Amino acid sequence: MSQSSAPAPAAGGLRVAGDTNVGKVRTTNEDAMIVDPVRGLYVVFDGMGGANAGDIASQTARDALKDFVVQRRASMEPRALLEGAIQHACLTVFNAAQESRERHGMGTTVVGCLVVDAKRAIVGHVGDSRCYLLRAGRLQALTRDHTIVEELVDRGLLSAEEAERHPYKNVLSRNLGAKPETRVDVLDLELKPGDRLLLCSDGLYGYASAEAIQYLLGSGDAPEHVARDLIDLALRGGGGDNVSTIVIETPSAAPTSTQVVRTHGAVAWWQKRQRFLQVAKERGITRNPICRGLSADEALDLVALSLCQAIFHDLEKSTGVNVWTFAQNLAGPWFERGGEWAAVRNLVDILGMSARTVVDEIRAADNNLGFLLDIAVSRALVVAELALGGLLAERLRQVDADLIHVHAAIGETIDTPPPEVTFQDQPTVPFLRPDRPVTNSGLTEELVTAITKTLTIARARTSPRAELVKQILTALETIAVDASGNFASAVTAARDLYGVRSVDDAGVMPLYDALDSVRIITASSVHQISASDALRAKVLSAISSAHQRLVNAVTGLVLEAVAPFSERLREVQGVTGELRDQVARAERKRAELEKKFATTIDQSQPWDKRGTTEW
Repeated sequence: MSQSSAPAPAAGGLRVAGDTNVGKVRTTNEDAMIVDPVRGLYVVFDGMGGANAGDIASQTARDALKDFVVQRRASMEPRALLEGAIQHACLTVFNAAQESRERHGMGTTVVGCLVVDAKRAIVGHVGDSRCYLLRAGRLQALTRDHTIVEELVDRGLLSAEEAERHPYKNVLSRNLGAKPETRVDVLDLELKPGDRLLLCSDGLYGYASAEAIQYLLGSGDAPEHVARDLIDLALRGGGGDNVSTIVIETPSAAPTSTQVVRTHGAVAWWQKRQRFLQVAKERGITRNPICRGLSADEALDLVALSLCQAIFHDLEKSTGVNVWTFAQNLAGPWFERGGEWAAVRNLVDILGMSARTVVDEIRAADNNLGFLLDIAVSRALVVAELALGGLLAERLRQVDADLIHVHAAIGETIDTPPPEVTFQDQPTVPFLRPDRPVTNSGLTEELVTAITKTLTIARARTSPRAELVKQILTALETIAVDASGNFASAVTAARDLYGVRSVDDAGVMPLYDALDSVRIITASSVHQISASDALRAKVLSAISSAHQRLVNAVTGLVLEAVAPFSERLREVQGVTGELRDQVARAERKRAELEKKFATTIDQSQPWDKRGTTEW
């Protein structure tokens, strides 16, 4: 027979539910509970005495403790209130036992929780009823059983192994009712978002493993379902005692944008994979030279679907490793075979446009999710560009090294090499060369003035705290009006912006986020200046070119910074795969052993007759 408390909204947004069951062996339920969301009071009692009225002891303690809290809640500090209530219940049970010979020796355990608010709770207990805390997926016992064997372990007179086999391990050293007063263990607990507290009698943990309790408590199901399922777990384990459970859940923290992307965003992206393939096919990915020799289905599967899947896994794990690996695996072999850059550029552009089409459709259905997904997928595409840039830089380093070698060989055979033939000992990166010419026929005074006005408006529309955005706008103005015909100003500005940064999301992504924000702000600011459409178009073109040069320069700096880590990432990925396989094998082995040997002890039988019951 089961009796449950209906879930009720508790103070501070907590969710709470309790349930109790007589079990499969006992005829009466000597457990009692308090589930009082109004006062934040939650208590489990486990009566003792059998014929000596264990059920009366638990009910007497329940009523006395609740009355004490109701009457003194406004006048006592929470910790003192709970401890005083437990002591009052102890005295009340003791006095009731003295009034009748039939009730001599009755008593009860108690474990109680007084929730002060969503950030604080007081836990008090006497006996072997327990309180568990599940936090971040980890289960820990907050209470220590008051048994004779545990007292001996605390004093160093018994080992943990000896205690587990001791015939008196269930004999209590403390309870409510044996004496007029008792010693109460009290804990002041700081609650965190997403915490779950479990109050239970020994009828639960005596017939269910800690692993099974942790699994159900961390399942994410509503408290009323968890409280009921825990009791079902104990019943499947034998149900040799009354069992009671109370589950208290604190409000979860509001999900961060990263969490939203990792869950809803990743799923929404993967559900659109067929649309991604369709767009890629329509834009001609199957006709790209890299896909030559493959059927249309093979090209879509090996190239487009591979990127779609890589983005999905990176969204799930908030990383960029999969997209980085995809880009290098795509372009690396192509370059090694002498393939042209134009084919890679075309293919990546097709995939990028396909991705943005999918994101736009998701955004049309859910603007908030689409906005976050737009940022995340844009970052993934930037990672792909970085990986390709790394391959290009490596190719250029090799070309430089070959040219230096040839130059040295020529120097050995020719006394005076041509003066105009010079080489650099340091490998170069194409978009960091300050002498690379810019196709710019010059800027008119009218255009320079319009550019300055546009960027002034953009700065005015920028938040005062967005210092990085303001720096980029100032750099853009310098680059856009630079008539020197090279990339020196972009490289200099990029170095100032990059400064000293860690090579991870926290270090690099704020810079790219700010660059993206500047692109949006400047594009809208162009429409605010008083000028003809033709002049606005020239301004937008000049600022866009300057923005592209700045992005390229920043990307070059990032490439140089991440180069030492790319090889290490590939090594770690291989080791991780091996470890994952080992863990999977160990988990399968553990599951087989648990299924074969999982047992529980029937507490209702005499010590020398306790057997094992499979569940």
